[in-house]
Amino acid sequence: MGLIFARATNATFTIFLSFVLSYIMLIAMGILWPEGLDWLVQRAKEVEAMVVRPGIPVRYKVWLDLLIEEGAILLLFFTMVARILVAIVGTALSSPFKKH
Repeated sequence: MGLIFARATNATFTIFLSFVLSYIMLIAMGILWPEGLDWLVQRAKEVEAMVVRPGIPVRYKVWLDLLIEEGAILLLFFTMVARILVAIVGTALSSPFKKH
């Protein structure tokens, strides 16, 4: 039981950490390199336009219009980058202490 709880806690912590790091990266990029953030926002708008296209039936399109926006796509991108960074740093820090 303890191993299951430890794994669930570890997974929850890494998800929460990557969520917080994604907002920090988004804010830092907006402050330090606003042109780069603008470029990413424009790409997110393009992705949104590709996903929500006119040929989709209305019963699906209304949900896509509500749930998919460039802010969510941008945050998803930063969250994926943060998850990769957390995995790399976590692996680098824990690899010397692994049991064989």
